[in-house]
Amino acid sequence: MATLSGYITEVRRLLHDANGNFYSNSELTDYINDGRNQVVADTGCLRRLQVTQTPTPPVAGGSNPTPFAANTTYALNQYVFSNIYIYRVSTAGTSDTSGIPYPAAGVAYPPTTQFFVGTVGLTYAGPCEIVNYAALPEGNETLDILNINIYWGNSRIPLRYMPWSQFNADVRFWQNYIGRPCVFSIYGQGKIYIAPVPDQVYPMELDTVAQPIPLVDVNEIDSIKLPYNEPVKFWAAYLAKYKEQSYGEAEIYKQEYMKQVQSVLTTTFTRRLPSAYGGY
Repeated sequence: MATLSGYITEVRRLLHDANGNFYSNSELTDYINDGRNQVVADTGCLRRLQVTQTPTPPVAGGSNPTPFAANTTYALNQYVFSNIYIYRVSTAGTSDTSGIPYPAAGVAYPPTTQFFVGTVGLTYAGPCEIVNYAALPEGNETLDILNINIYWGNSRIPLRYMPWSQFNADVRFWQNYIGRPCVFSIYGQGKIYIAPVPDQVYPMELDTVAQPIPLVDVNEIDSIKLPYNEPVKFWAAYLAKYKEQSYGEAEIYKQEYMKQVQSVLTTTFTRRLPSAYGGY
């Protein structure tokens, strides 16, 4: 099992700096952690199942939104949702029997100022269709979303993926269309869109790739296991040589890193028979 101490030793050997005359441990640690991030980005080796719900909090650390209901007391900064929008309780109070009027004919877009339903004041916080990476358990350490399941009764429903342009054209046409989500798309570097917009709270499970936690202690065991940790030392050596402007040597280490990554991806392609006897 790889440790930070082991990584430092391996990188020093590549750099012919066993006695630490040219590179400090702290400098090499930075390069090693950068290499770990690069390996995860290139191979997707650190997959994590993250569990949350939809709609999700519009901001990191926010409370899970709950359906807005009549004759209910709400606390300050609580999040609620109604139709396709999420709201923050900006004035604590109690709702009356009327519902939230957005969106509707003539007022199709979210409100820009606080409004009241009964004595509770609400401020628009975001759309229900968006799941922000920052609101996930791993937060902005999440690099990629591979699959999404939602829980509906006793069923686990896999959502179909669509590229954004197709998603936008095919499933976002009706603004007020709500129901059980069945499709998702990735927009930019930190947003997941789902459709239809959820009509209730759905528990959600996301199959993700997440960044590794930086190694700090020399005896700390890396979460990246063999063979995925093998390329790390070459990326660290590449950065060290690039820093000292030894561009020729740096390029050699970078090419070796790429060869190692390709080798890892090839050797970990495991073949599995669903069943040796046929059938499901």
